Formats: sequence, structure tokens, C-alpha cells
Amino acid sequence: HPSTASTYNNLGNTYNRKGEYDKALQMYEKNLQIRLASLGDRHPDTASTYGNMGTCYKCKGEHVRALQTYEKTLQIQLTTLGEQHPNTASTYSNMGSTYNSKGEHDK
Repeated sequence: HPSTASTYNNLGNTYNRKGEYDKALQMYEKNLQIRLASLGDRHPDTASTYGNMGTCYKCKGEHVRALQTYEKTLQIQLTTLGEQHPNTASTYSNMGSTYNSKGEHDK
């Protein structure tokens, strides 16, 4: 149910803010499974979940995995929201920050 997904998302956000990234990822994964089942893989809320997961991976220093997850976010957002949407811009920013953390300043 979408309300259950939102609860898992909120729990993930709380764990993320506390720096408990593995617990946050567990909550986001549960959220993702519900959103995929109820909304599909091309919905902005699904993209948001991928984005939250990408942030956790970045904070854990798992930059490649973060970028892979942000790429999923971006593809959904470009399709559903468009390139000029603020959420899409935020994903570009997150990706740029992750490349910067990796030392890939040219990207």
C-alpha cells in the first residue's frame, strides 16, 4: 500500500539523517518494492526512492553504486518530469557531487 511505502520512506530518511545508512537502505528497499508493485518503475515516487538510496550509497563512500542508482533516478525523471524540472536538476547536482567526491572533476 502506498501509505506503507511512505512510512518506510520516512523511516529511511530518519536513519539516513542519523548516519545509519545500512538501516536506511533496508527501509528504502522495502519502500522501493512497494512502489514498484503499486506504481511501476516509471513513476516520480519510484525515482525519489532511487534518489534516496543513491544518497545513502554516496554517504557510505560507494560512489559507483550511488551513480548507478542516480542514473535510474534520472532516467525516470527525464521521462516523467522532463529536463527542466527541479527534481531532475537536483539529481544532476547529486551526480555532479558524487563525481566530485570520486575525484572525477571533469564530469
